[in-house]
Amino acid sequence: MLDSLRTLFQEPLAFFDQAIFRVLAVLIALCCHECAHAFAADRCGDDTARRAGRLTLNPLAHLDPLGTVLMFFAGFGWAKPVPVNPYRYRGDRRKADIKVSLAGITVNLILFVAFTLLAALLSAFMWRGEIVSEVGLSVLVSYRYNAVWSVMAGSVMEDFGELIAVSWLVPFVRLFAYTALINLNLAVFNLLPLPPLDGYHVFNDIVFKGRFQLSQRAFRIGMLVVLVLSAQGILGRIISAVVYPAQSLVLWPIQAIWG
Repeated sequence: MLDSLRTLFQEPLAFFDQAIFRVLAVLIALCCHECAHAFAADRCGDDTARRAGRLTLNPLAHLDPLGTVLMFFAGFGWAKPVPVNPYRYRGDRRKADIKVSLAGITVNLILFVAFTLLAALLSAFMWRGEIVSEVGLSVLVSYRYNAVWSVMAGSVMEDFGELIAVSWLVPFVRLFAYTALINLNLAVFNLLPLPPLDGYHVFNDIVFKGRFQLSQRAFRIGMLVVLVLSAQGILGRIISAVVYPAQSLVLWPIQAIWG
């Protein structure tokens, strides 16, 4: 978060250039996440979210101001919770609650895989062929390598300009890489077993059989804990520890093909 704020004050044009791509990535990740919750709840028999207008990809129906700002500055955040009524679920309410809680995370992971592969595919044509052969495509698009961060920051033409074969592909690779990273961050963040995150509901349903029903006050306290952990950088370190292995797993087939 501090790096983003530093960029805003020291290089405002660079910050807003990055913000354009972050806005698009955040909208895709958050809207698909919340719509997935609403869709899963509707399929389980609860039409509360649909009647509230949340079964949509329209960002105006989902975005929470603070959660969205954090997505821009910290790389993770949240949208407005989708309203659900577990008593309207058909069959086993606990199993239905698990399905609804995991729906958003599942969609984010699917989007992470899809956009990672799209970024890798376009990168194969964006970079000069000899560079792809020498370095390896999976390395060029890995978050561990400086090249992909230069692409995402918008400085790749200055940093690696002579190695770019098709310059008009740069903004597409940039958007796809950003979108993949944001979706992965959102999925990992929501898996944490802290109220009011999705991971808490899954943990409660599986470990405690759904016996703990927290009040809205408890959820607000839980959100304060999340914000404190975010400010201390603890959540960022936890998410980063998962991001690299997850991306390596997705890039493994590409590494096997392109080296």
